[in-house]
Amino acid sequence: MAYCRWFFIFTLILCIGCSSVKANREQQVSVSLNSALFSPNNMVISENDLYALSEQQQQLFLTFYQQKISQGYLPHEVVKLFLESSLDQFTYFGQTYTASEAMLNSSGNCMSLAILTTAFSRLVGVEIDYRKMNSLPVYEKHGNVLLSSSHVQSLLYDPSFIAEENTYYIYRPAIIIDYFPQDSNIRSKTVNPNEFLAMYYVNKAAELYIKEEFDNAFAYAKHAYHLDVNNVSSLNLLALLHKKKGDIKSAERLYLAAMASNDVNISVLDNYVTLLKQQGRFRDAKKVKSQIENIYDPNPYHWLEKAQLASYNKEYSDAERYYRKVIKLAPYVKQAYLELHEIYLVQGKVQYAISILEASLPWVHEPKQKQKYKKQLYQLSAAI
Repeated sequence: MAYCRWFFIFTLILCIGCSSVKANREQQVSVSLNSALFSPNNMVISENDLYALSEQQQQLFLTFYQQKISQGYLPHEVVKLFLESSLDQFTYFGQTYTASEAMLNSSGNCMSLAILTTAFSRLVGVEIDYRKMNSLPVYEKHGNVLLSSSHVQSLLYDPSFIAEENTYYIYRPAIIIDYFPQDSNIRSKTVNPNEFLAMYYVNKAAELYIKEEFDNAFAYAKHAYHLDVNNVSSLNLLALLHKKKGDIKSAERLYLAAMASNDVNISVLDNYVTLLKQQGRFRDAKKVKSQIENIYDPNPYHWLEKAQLASYNKEYSDAERYYRKVIKLAPYVKQAYLELHEIYLVQGKVQYAISILEASLPWVHEPKQKQKYKKQLYQLSAAI
């Protein structure tokens, strides 16, 4: 999912709840990988090791657990209470840790916290699911690599819930663990444990890619793909890795498989466009690029990300179009108005800048922020 010649974006799940899963998720046909290009001696961490806690860590949690259970708390409530009491000093650092590492270091990204939550839940038999959230993108730049993180919640189900006969439930009672809750976050879909695990292995693969440990990155990305063949991020990363090893044909097959997925995103198309341009296939690249305009992506933050990257590259007409998509999809995303107004100012389109700021006012509820926007409007109008 390359933005331009020098940038590409991984759509990663770095952070951890409950909307409905698609009942009949279409199973994608698996794409063969050119494993011979990569060292076969690279091992990935096992699921058991990922969620394992030391004896001391287990005892600390279980002592707390027994105490709270004796006070009348339910198991899923105790997990939440332990997280709140023991991780109040948790540092949200970008590293993807195992459960034991996250607890030991009291730090890690959102994925690390989700894994730690899972480890506690498994110790006491609390059922857990995960829910993707559409939220403001968070960027990390590493050299010429730009990472984009998305947001996931964890969902701890109430073990005491008993469904009544002839009653339909949209959601089961649960506690949502969300380490970065924001009003602008939009619920997406729940993911099963294998899909969640695939997110972890893609995260690790991306971190290894940044370190240029490509054989290790391949091992993790391949494992993620085997866990969930519908994981577009693993397909995207595998394509980049094959391309890095010079196997353009396999890279293209992987991009095409990602594009055939129900979860195809804008970034995959961008990366494929870059591959085509590098081969001099500009007509094909133009066709794929046109798909970006017509792709159905209900996540406004994907378009916001695209708008921001276009703005960074001074492609202002593209940026304006993408910001307009954000506003149409989700008029409450205030950031789109403000950044679009800045693009208009750069181009000297003051009247357009005024109009878009005025359009943002109904969605600005904080008094100080609204006052700031009104002051800016006054200054712009006075300058005309």
